[in-house]
Amino acid sequence: MPFSINLPLTMSIERIRKHIIENAQKEAEQIIKTAEEQFSAQVDVAKVSIEKQYHETLQKEEERFKEDMKRAISTLKTDYKMRLLEIKNSLVDDVISHAINRIQLLNDDDYLALLKKWLSNIPDHLEGQLFVNAMDFKRIADNFIGSINKGRKAKIILNKTAIEIKGGFILKTKHYEIDYTLDTIVKNLRTTLIPKLNDMLRLSDVEL
Repeated sequence: MPFSINLPLTMSIERIRKHIIENAQKEAEQIIKTAEEQFSAQVDVAKVSIEKQYHETLQKEEERFKEDMKRAISTLKTDYKMRLLEIKNSLVDDVISHAINRIQLLNDDDYLALLKKWLSNIPDHLEGQLFVNAMDFKRIADNFIGSINKGRKAKIILNKTAIEIKGGFILKTKHYEIDYTLDTIVKNLRTTLIPKLNDMLRLSDVEL
């Protein structure tokens, strides 16, 4: 009799325990599922935020890099331009100095031939006084002036007052002066040389 009473009770407790375990498992599974869903949602939000932050940071870094590169290129071009200007000026000065020295070192015959060539460029209807420096005044003889005036409609007279020039001459007419001094000729030479040197020294994207 006691055995028949205890058996149903034991089975009832077993079912309750089993039911509790099953409910606990279901609850645990639901908790895990909910946690997984929440975690997945948080991951998605975090991923979007991180990607946005990444792209914003990347864009800022790219812009900063471009600005740094732009400044670096600008500085490089400026330095290059300044160096080319130094080279250009040095070359022009050397060429001009060499040209002046060559003219000043000419013997009397060659130098007077050069003066005569320059004087031949002056229209023959202009008369005037020829001014030269002290050294050239000693070189020029009367027959030189005579050869200059030969065939001219108007005469050129050598003024006895020496002027401070490196070489060449100034012809003073009634209304104006014609400047054939070495300084002026050299200035014209510089004007001619600089564009040529600019073309020789220029980079494709660096203007002098």
